Amino acid sequence: MALILGECLLREIRELKGMSQQELSDKLFANYGISISDTMISKYERGLKYPNPLVSRAICKVLGCIESELYDFLET
Repeated sequence: MALILGECLLREIRELKGMSQQELSDKLFANYGISISDTMISKYERGLKYPNPLVSRAICKVLGCIESELYDFLET
């Protein structure tokens, strides 16, 4: 059995919190000194890029979620 990274749920979580990509970017910088553009956040949301663990954790702290909620995880 293998565990596979599925769909990114960042957009759904971010929108549920009523936050734009730019607002998330701004809060990441203001709260944690992490400079991630709204364009990069878009790439994360579309599965074109993956945040490193530090960025992932900061995103979760800003959005009030945990890392395991950012992606669907599939078992094969």
